[in-house]
Amino acid sequence: MRRAGRTLRTLFFTSMLPAALVSCGDDLTLAPDPATRDRVPVLAASASTLKLEQAAFNATAVEFTWAPGSNHGTNAAIEYTLEFDRGGGSFAAPVAVPMGRGVYARAYTVAELNDFLTTRLKLVPDAAGSVQVRVKSATAGSSVAPDYSNVLTLAATPYRPVSSTLYLLGSAAPNGWDAGKAAALKRDSVVPFVFTYQGTLAAGEFKLITTLGQFLPSYNRGAGAGKLVYRTDDAQPDEKFTVTEPGAYKLTVNLVALTVAVEKQAGPAYSQLWIVGDATPKGWDIDNAAALRQDPNDPFLFEFNEVLKAGEFKIATARSWDAPFYRPTQNRPAGSETDVQLSAGDPDHKWYIAEPGAYKITLDTRSLRLSIRKFTPYPRLWIVGDATPSGWNIDNPTPMQADAANPYVFTYSGPLKAGEFKFPVATGDWGTDFFMPAVNAPELTDTYVRLVVGGQPDHKWKITEAGTYRITLDQLRETIRIEKQ
Repeated sequence: MRRAGRTLRTLFFTSMLPAALVSCGDDLTLAPDPATRDRVPVLAASASTLKLEQAAFNATAVEFTWAPGSNHGTNAAIEYTLEFDRGGGSFAAPVAVPMGRGVYARAYTVAELNDFLTTRLKLVPDAAGSVQVRVKSATAGSSVAPDYSNVLTLAATPYRPVSSTLYLLGSAAPNGWDAGKAAALKRDSVVPFVFTYQGTLAAGEFKLITTLGQFLPSYNRGAGAGKLVYRTDDAQPDEKFTVTEPGAYKLTVNLVALTVAVEKQAGPAYSQLWIVGDATPKGWDIDNAAALRQDPNDPFLFEFNEVLKAGEFKIATARSWDAPFYRPTQNRPAGSETDVQLSAGDPDHKWYIAEPGAYKITLDTRSLRLSIRKFTPYPRLWIVGDATPSGWNIDNPTPMQADAANPYVFTYSGPLKAGEFKFPVATGDWGTDFFMPAVNAPELTDTYVRLVVGGQPDHKWKITEAGTYRITLDQLRETIRIEKQ
């Protein structure tokens, strides 16, 4: 009995211990119960003040991390969600970003976070704001109520992104001062605020616009060399860049740094090239080899469009076997686009046409690439424009007549008024492909025509003297003949 009594007294004292310790206030601190220690995840952020700048678009703006939550003894997976609200909000309708299972961190780049803040949280660009963040921890497939972490409040100032499009406008530009036809610059695939233009510039002036058909906003010549200024109002100075010497140029524009580099390009090594080989109409007769056509907008591009036989070919820089040749880097390469080398002598690599038919070949002497595309003629063509009998009615344009002996040739014979025209390959859609001139309103004696996917840039021929005309268009060789009868 004495032993039993001692045991009961020990149990009684032990059972009273937690209450006694709790009542001591701050005198003692116990470790949390392991069963509830991680019940609520704790959220942390790598930064509390976020002043975003587009120049650092690819850098990490902030990284959120959190500790695992609890499944409350259900053995079920835990799904995490980041919840955002604007500063001062109550998370009544939070913007939720599901994180999934087993994920305890989420980093945002500057560009990602800026887009999120401005489009989903509706923060005002270039204005100081704040955002609240918490983590929701939910037990999958369970009726257990979700847990929520602590709430972080971050100061955030998003930026207003620069334009994603840019166009070249002016008397030096390919399409002049027509804002609806301004030449597009190419946006860099990695740096979204850098644009380039490579092509010809005439002697004259130019500036840059962000939207086709609109003169504002524009980027104009700034105070220093190579500097841009952003112009949004007609009352602001309209300074332009000047080109004194026509030729091939490369423009590199940085809309964040507000800079432009204007570089005159050395012309291509050759202004004439010839194709030779048993795949070509002239075979291996180097003295009569067919000439490639030089692109009027980019002198580094050469084209050859023709019906080819099964066989080989290479491209000569002169009508001489001793001259250098453009050839593939390996003999008879597979694929429609291949690397090119310029060499004389051996190894005498050649391209190979396995299947005879119509082909369009483009040689880029700048990047040393060759494209070989098989061509199927369009079965019907139309002529549309205010110079034509049907006007600008794309639903019912004037049809052209197919040549019974040549599937690539179409003709139009009939009246034309003073005005413009071009050739759609389908009806009912201004977004279809068109046969157009390489430059807007060329001389009617110019025989160059090209197939323009989607119809942009929107070049047209222009009739200045009404009358009866005969137009002959070869869609394979991309030539046109316009004759007033």
